[in-house]
Amino acid sequence: MVQSKFFLIILIGWFGLSLVSCRERLSPEQQQYIQEVLTFRMEKDSLFKHADWSPILNEEKGDFSGLKYYPVDVSLRFEGPITPYDTLVPDTIIGTKGDLRPAHRYGYFAFQHQGRTHRLVIFRIERNDPKLEPYLFLGFTDETTADETYGTGRYLDLSENPENHYIIDFNLAYNPYCAYNPRYTCAIPADDNHLPFSVRAGEKIYQDHK
Repeated sequence: MVQSKFFLIILIGWFGLSLVSCRERLSPEQQQYIQEVLTFRMEKDSLFKHADWSPILNEEKGDFSGLKYYPVDVSLRFEGPITPYDTLVPDTIIGTKGDLRPAHRYGYFAFQHQGRTHRLVIFRIERNDPKLEPYLFLGFTDETTADETYGTGRYLDLSENPENHYIIDFNLAYNPYCAYNPRYTCAIPADDNHLPFSVRAGEKIYQDHK
């Protein structure tokens, strides 16, 4: 028993030193970036608990202690251009309640991960109200979907910019509002945007709502 306790203490100490060593290998810029993501998460959790517009159900707010996230992974942040299609191909984004959203296939973002090239299709959602601007939509699924992460998929925010320089940061991947509240309908990511690996970054599953 004494030997087992001694071994456990050594193992815990080794693991702690490994974490410190790993942290020390990060550049100051990477450490600052991690802190910024953690701060953003804290602020979001506070708003989800207290803001009137929060999608968290009122009866759940009392016990709400924050969303569940993966640790920040600096290797899952990618920068680059969106490659536009020669023509805007009309398409339709389907919502979780069967609603249809007119869209066009805008282009794709290509990135390298674990020695393979992957593409994510970017859609431009058109608005029925001419006063509202169209917006870019990037939803995706991966090997964690419906297990560790929300079953419909997760989103990443993008805004059109003239420089055509975009950041695809999976640490900022988030659940749509229908993950928290059944009164919302959410855009379903295209089958083309299933990534054949586990994206263990960003938001995890909250809980199931039918």
